[in-house]
Amino acid sequence: MSATATATAALSPEAFLAAMTQRLAGKQHGDYPIVKAIEAGTATREQIGFLGVVFYHFTKVTPQVLSTIHSRCTDRNVRRRIMDTLIDEDTELRCGSKGHDALALDFATRFTGMTEAQVEAFDKPRWLEDMIAYRFMIAREMPVVIALGNSGIASESHAPQMCRMISDGLRAHYGVLDEDQESWIVHIDGDEDHSETAFKVVLEAATTADLQEKMFWCIDEYTRHWGNFWRACETGSVPILRTH
Repeated sequence: MSATATATAALSPEAFLAAMTQRLAGKQHGDYPIVKAIEAGTATREQIGFLGVVFYHFTKVTPQVLSTIHSRCTDRNVRRRIMDTLIDEDTELRCGSKGHDALALDFATRFTGMTEAQVEAFDKPRWLEDMIAYRFMIAREMPVVIALGNSGIASESHAPQMCRMISDGLRAHYGVLDEDQESWIVHIDGDEDHSETAFKVVLEAATTADLQEKMFWCIDEYTRHWGNFWRACETGSVPILRTH
């Protein structure tokens, strides 16, 4: 991995924000055909079932990723922000009726008819294993502020739109009740808060050319992994074992 600085001077906060935003153009979750297809009702149930299963396996490691970053953080105020997000992700105390991984498992099992054991035993594709490994590498090795930005800016800043598109499509075209798709609904407001926190921390702390270049590198890498995720969902499928 090469994430060394090439710029000779740091960008101003305004220019840095504009550059990060521009880097996401065309790479946001809602830009991918499978998300648009679910919203329009043209995706197959087998594709949606596949999405539900792989999204669960993505989501289940989020608390460990966050706690890894939390354990490395020496700033009390930033550590509190991480803890707030961790509470949202791993408990029912503030954001959802269960931890987000449990809600994702609920959607996968209820939509497909697979058992929890079957979802857990799903043979994860290499691209998903690589994506998970990338998340842990960033949590362990990157500066804390950049690790937070990796998830909050490169992914969560545009997740609410994607979750709204998927949720609306499930409700309108696939007969999915809100109580059976809480894993999508819960991210609509929750990820907006997490994204605001990440932008605030990154803009306050990433004031050197080196940190800003690392943030750009992470945006490029994480959106590349997400591109692999969404393209795989176009071709992936799982058996649908229940009648909707």
